[in-house]
Amino acid sequence: MQPIIEGTIRLFSKFAAAGASLSMAVLFLIVFTNSVRRYAIGKSFESGEELPIFIAIYGIMFGIAWAYIQDRHIRFTMLIRFLSDSLTRKLYIFVDLVMVANGILLTYSGWMFVLKRGRVEASGIINLAKDLRALTGWDGMIWFGHQYPYQAAMILGGLLLTIAALLKLLQRLTESAAPESVGG
Repeated sequence: MQPIIEGTIRLFSKFAAAGASLSMAVLFLIVFTNSVRRYAIGKSFESGEELPIFIAIYGIMFGIAWAYIQDRHIRFTMLIRFLSDSLTRKLYIFVDLVMVANGILLTYSGWMFVLKRGRVEASGIINLAKDLRALTGWDGMIWFGHQYPYQAAMILGGLLLTIAALLKLLQRLTESAAPESVGG
């Protein structure tokens, strides 16, 4: 069972890291392009101001899952060093359970947020969505001008955090040795 969990953790870790990296690369390209355009012709893209914020949120959501699955998140290691290995392992398992619950709550609150405010237009992006709709002839492009896809980052982040915490919990429950020492 342990090799399956470890393989799944490696795969999930690569997925979360790729999502965070891709989000940050796209964010950089948009900001860079907008900056060059602003200094070259004196005008920036209207969507270039708001879109990077939304993309950064997606990057952060992938990043929290990656940090959790890698055990590279913030923790009070100074206090943990005073606990026995057995108590530390139990504390980590408890924290994993709490994070599973947090992930589920984040997913739910994101879902509720999308339902209540998803139809609101994203002011800096709605014109781009209208232009894309006119260019492609596909009415569905207007969807990108509303808050749905950007508020859905909370849903994705909650799901990713839940999966990361569940995988970490399974790893801790199936490992026989003492927990790894974390450098501070």
